[in-house]
Amino acid sequence: MENNKIFLTINRLNSVLFLILLMVSLVGAYFIFQEITKSTRRNSVEISTPDKETKEIIELSDVQTIRDKGIQYILVYSKRDGALKSSGYSRTLRNLLFLNQNGNEPTWLLPNNNSKIITHRVLSTYDDQKSESISDYLYVEINSKSEGISACIGAVDGSGFDCLDIGLNKIIQYEYFSDEKTLGLLVQVSNEIRYRVFDLTSRKLESDKFVIKL
Repeated sequence: MENNKIFLTINRLNSVLFLILLMVSLVGAYFIFQEITKSTRRNSVEISTPDKETKEIIELSDVQTIRDKGIQYILVYSKRDGALKSSGYSRTLRNLLFLNQNGNEPTWLLPNNNSKIITHRVLSTYDDQKSESISDYLYVEINSKSEGISACIGAVDGSGFDCLDIGLNKIIQYEYFSDEKTLGLLVQVSNEIRYRVFDLTSRKLESDKFVIKL
């Protein structure tokens, strides 16, 4: 009888301890969620989209600088199609906003925020005499519902932006040949892998070679 009372007391203590731990965990999770939300809200703003038709809440990165050209821009993220993760909601890069040094309005790279930017890189030429890189072009890979994946190029300030290759299933690899000012793309088009080379000065296809069939 005495043993039953002891076991009953232990079970009650375990139940109380479990409830306390559960409450502490819930309170901790709440405060962590609040901190994530605060840090997210700090860079979140409601803006008119580039096409001026709608408004949406986006997140802005810190100001990025292309130092040799003195060009500054901001990465624009959206939580559309995002998923809740341990570090907060996932976000998608939708656009680049270039800051104008002359005091004029900033300029958008893309006409709207409906596409996903997969990759953006500054293509550079290394100057041996000056021991520094010179920024030549802005290379961007875009995924849109209407055109699939596209490989696009423009000046480093976002002007003259144009898509060289559209309707791709996948861009496997890209390579910039700075001496010739050409861009090589290893791409998947339907069930084929092809290697295409574009002249970046004329923005024209220079060669298109079949590699392998999938």
